[in-house]
Amino acid sequence: MNNPWSAIEKPSVDFNVRLVNEEHPLKLFWGVDTRCRYLFAYDAAINGLPQKKSLPNLTGVEVHVAPQGARGKLVLVLQDNANWELFFALCSDLVRATALVKDETVASTVIIRRLQRWQELLRRCRPQILRPEEIKGLMGELLFLKGPLSSAFGLDAAVASWRGPEDAPQDFAIGETAVEIKCQTGGSKPVVRISSVDQLSPQLPLGYLVVYTLAGQPDDEPGSLSLNSLVAQIRDDLTRASVSSRERFEDLIYMAGYLPCEEYDNYRFSIVSVKSYQLTSGFPRIVNSDLIPGVESVVYSIRLDACNNFQSKPQWWPSNYEY
Repeated sequence: MNNPWSAIEKPSVDFNVRLVNEEHPLKLFWGVDTRCRYLFAYDAAINGLPQKKSLPNLTGVEVHVAPQGARGKLVLVLQDNANWELFFALCSDLVRATALVKDETVASTVIIRRLQRWQELLRRCRPQILRPEEIKGLMGELLFLKGPLSSAFGLDAAVASWRGPEDAPQDFAIGETAVEIKCQTGGSKPVVRISSVDQLSPQLPLGYLVVYTLAGQPDDEPGSLSLNSLVAQIRDDLTRASVSSRERFEDLIYMAGYLPCEEYDNYRFSIVSVKSYQLTSGFPRIVNSDLIPGVESVVYSIRLDACNNFQSKPQWWPSNYEY
């Protein structure tokens, strides 16, 4: 991931800027000020810029409006350049959110709405680099969203059904079906870890456990995926989806702890297999009725070879997603 500010020279006055994208309908800029701080600017007619009272307070980012006659700029300034990857994620979100917006007044509304959402997200916590197991877990959920689920129901419905980052008991809930996703690598023991009693005890009529098995791949292996490339593919698919779906997806991946980071490109995988198990009577799991009063929570593992008799896919599972 390239730092877009690194090639911009420090100015002697005001700030130096570089256009983000010539094909974008709005005038958006990367910039550097006289203190070498990184900034992002939106140039528009003065009546198309937000009023100062509507500007949110962002942790680590100054937000202000700079009038310049009939036009002006909405400027975001990063207070500590060491946090540029987080700032880049925020600015890139604004670029994507306004990619189809030509009216400057509408663009201002969209930008403020996204900044208010970032204000809320940054107030909760700042994500750190995900651990390898967390990378695989998130990739499993994204593979299911992009693959079987969106193929069966469309990307809007698939994104709406993704509940894992919101700490729901199961990762997906669509119609009468709940789906929990697990991910393992080939060569590891065929065992998955269950982190709560509720995880395999869905409240919906139908429940499934879907397990992705991935194989580690070198950087130059054709068809291999990293977390960064998988997110990029879904973002590209979402350009044809609704605005609300695009915004929800961005919120969810941030809540899941993801920010674009070059380190994620070091973990590349290909899909070896996908197995689906129906959570019916007799499936090897712990349910609430098994707990002795006083036991508050449990974490346990199940052997997948003990689940073979329960292999079954939802009726809506597309035939072209067999591995």
